Amino acid sequence: MMKRTTIILLAMFLSTWSFGQVEESAPKANVTVFSLFDTKIEKTDHGDGRKTWEISPGYKAYDEQSFREKKVTNSVEMNLDIGINTWINAGDAPSIRPWGSWNPAINMAYSYKPGKNFSLKSMLGVSWYNFKFEDSNIQALRGPEGIVFNEFEGEARKSKITSSYLNLTLIPSFHSNDGNFRIGVGPYVGYRLGGRGKLVAINENGNRDKIFQRANMFANDIRFGGRLEIGVGEIDLFVNYDINNYFQKDKGPELNALSFGIIL
Repeated sequence: MMKRTTIILLAMFLSTWSFGQVEESAPKANVTVFSLFDTKIEKTDHGDGRKTWEISPGYKAYDEQSFREKKVTNSVEMNLDIGINTWINAGDAPSIRPWGSWNPAINMAYSYKPGKNFSLKSMLGVSWYNFKFEDSNIQALRGPEGIVFNEFEGEARKSKITSSYLNLTLIPSFHSNDGNFRIGVGPYVGYRLGGRGKLVAINENGNRDKIFQRANMFANDIRFGGRLEIGVGEIDLFVNYDINNYFQKDKGPELNALSFGIIL
């Protein structure tokens, strides 16, 4: 009986001692990682007063957002130029009326963007020059020695000459960090596809007669110059300036074509 009582008391003591113990957990380590000059530095605070440092040279830290901003992107899109033409350094050439001297263009553009602040755009497209004369009674005629501007004998409502070109353009551009401002300038070269003269006259019955000069009006077969593009927010504008003369040498007045407008 004494032996059994002793065993029971010992068991109760061990049980009470076991429940009274509090399990101690290991201190939680705190790890801090940063980079300096492409070197990764990792500091570990073990929580018990011990600190360790690990240095890894040749490491470059980046987050997912910065990686997306810096990665190379490519895009292909079609855009439209809607602008106005005029003549610069026109001398004795007829004055041009801006309204009606339209400069439409259709371009297929490929853009290469190696970073968020720079892009390179190449374009292949077709553009049309329309030069509407301020004086509607001036008629452009194709003469044996060159273009001739004559006074039309009668009443005219509209007179102009046109030409179309196949163009190749290259535009390097710089962008703000948020992309809301863009500016680029680059060269272009074009090959003439066609051209003609047109005059709209009023006949004796008060109806309109369209008189065409079907042949090219001595516009240069090749055009080349510079293009400026400026973008703010969702709006993009362009300016084209032909360095060479619009007319062939000794076939018309010496002048340069200028066009400007909006990119859609």
